[in-house]
Amino acid sequence: MTNNKSNSTLEMKTEEKDLTKVLKGFYEGSLLISTPSILDPRFNRTVIYMLSHNKKGAMGLIINKPLKELDFQELVTGMASGNTEGQVGQTVLFGGPVEFQRGFLLHSSEYSIPGKTLKLGNNYNLTNDTKALEDVCEGKGPISSVFTLGYSGWYAGQLEREILEDAWLVAQADPSIIFGRNHSEKYDFSLSSIGINNGYLATKSGRA
Repeated sequence: MTNNKSNSTLEMKTEEKDLTKVLKGFYEGSLLISTPSILDPRFNRTVIYMLSHNKKGAMGLIINKPLKELDFQELVTGMASGNTEGQVGQTVLFGGPVEFQRGFLLHSSEYSIPGKTLKLGNNYNLTNDTKALEDVCEGKGPISSVFTLGYSGWYAGQLEREILEDAWLVAQADPSIIFGRNHSEKYDFSLSSIGINNGYLATKSGRA
């Protein structure tokens, strides 16, 4: 009985120590890469840019899941008040299941709208304003950008637990991955950036 209690106490202390280790390094500004441990199909093979992460929770945008049924220019035309004609190579992405009707433009830092743009650091900005989308359509927007509908969110401590359970891998944010146009390759590129290949990940998880 005493031994079981001691073992249980040791396990709890070990878990607390591991969680403290995670908490010391919040992952704001990093990439999260999903592993096969995540069973929710919405997050299968996802790469997420972390907008914020602190003791209150976390928020990020999936950057590699195109919503193929939506056209960016048509979407903007429906929201805009001015001219949106122009050549656009922008794709509408599924940013996550939270507030799916809300759009987010993650972009390079040389572009901003006073009072509307949030500076994220690491040369990335976030703008949630129709004017920015119009500028993208007209070729006057940021040099690099991705547009998502919705975002991914975690309550306090949730992401830390999921990382301890090997649901996510963490990689350094790379603009060539974030703003790359070949969304189908972003997952494998992100894994490669931390020295892992997808075949190894699948084998380790027990999946073919």
